[in-house]
Amino acid sequence: MTPPHSNAGASLDAESQRLEQALLELIAEAPAGFVELRDTLAASYGLDEARYAELDARFERLAVDLFAYQYERVPAYRAWSQQLGRTPDCVERADDVPALPAEAWREARLATFPAQHARMRFETSGTTSQRPGVLLLDSLALYDAALERGFVHHVLPDREQMRMLLLVPEPRDMPHSSLAYMLQRVRQRFGTDESEVCAGRAGLDAERARKALTHATAAGEPVCILGTAFALVQLLDACDALGWSIALPEGSRLFETGGYKGRTRALARDALYAALEHRLGIPVTHMVSEYGMTELGSQYYTLSLRRTLVPSTPDATVERSRSSGAWSAPFWLRAHIVDPESGQASVAHEARGPGLLLHHDLANRGSVARLLCADVGRPLRASFTLHGRAPRSELRGCGLVAESWPTSGEPSR
Repeated sequence: MTPPHSNAGASLDAESQRLEQALLELIAEAPAGFVELRDTLAASYGLDEARYAELDARFERLAVDLFAYQYERVPAYRAWSQQLGRTPDCVERADDVPALPAEAWREARLATFPAQHARMRFETSGTTSQRPGVLLLDSLALYDAALERGFVHHVLPDREQMRMLLLVPEPRDMPHSSLAYMLQRVRQRFGTDESEVCAGRAGLDAERARKALTHATAAGEPVCILGTAFALVQLLDACDALGWSIALPEGSRLFETGGYKGRTRALARDALYAALEHRLGIPVTHMVSEYGMTELGSQYYTLSLRRTLVPSTPDATVERSRSSGAWSAPFWLRAHIVDPESGQASVAHEARGPGLLLHHDLANRGSVARLLCADVGRPLRASFTLHGRAPRSELRGCGLVAESWPTSGEPSR
């Protein structure tokens, strides 16, 4: 099993080490996600006002420090900030930090370190008409810490390990895919020895997945299936072609990421989950959606599984839904909605209506922490729901990983 954060501090200068350590401490101590969807962030995290204020003050200090650090070290971001009239001299709080449009990750090198110190290169998956966006990392410590804490909170709140079935290729087959890295990382850290990867360069190996699920059921061992919406539809197509279904052991669950982007046969998420429940026997309450971007070091998740297994109150009623499609964020990741008329960004519970999403991710030490994307969000209590992409946005996302896989419904051999 890979030791956690084994590369922390590798090749980092003193200032980077100091900032990284402070950020790692916040990630270790702050909530990794909501416990319930409430009207305020404090209540959503299950924190009393005093504890929330303490952690929020740390978020504010680190956000301002991180901006000054990135302003000095990333020329393209410095030029953008200067155009907006935002410099370290006048940025005094997190909301003053300028956001960089996600397209900038395609156009410029956004890194706080020299090229020879890069340890990882992640690339966005999009159309072939443009070069991909690139996230460069000189350390994986923050990336891994944010991933592991968020994943455990939302997907494994009741156990330390479980058998996993990955429907995404390993990093050796997709070396620049952040999704491939993420799922391999959680498999190494939290998967049992019986965990399997059922996809490769040729695409989904549906027959191997079917056999793995059969073996897990025979052993009475719960399994966690992890994959993109594309891969899950292809698994369903293979099951339909074979007339095959199974009732996986109690405690089994599903982790799904990536939309359809209009490129292959699509199912509405509720329809997809209903079909998966019918074929695999995993209840909808045990299905978790993840929302993230290659450019970000942290992820959002739905709360249905955690609310089922760890209800926030003894008499909590768990709906057979995905918490109305609202997203749970770790404390170090803040979502804002940009008003389309005023251009002002507001945290979700203060937003008046839908707008572009702006993400402030303190796990992004090595690039730029505040990012404006083309996804449209609508406020829902202290969170937001997704409503597609702004008009004329380029098709992109980790769901495109599998767009060229076979779609005949026949199992891959």
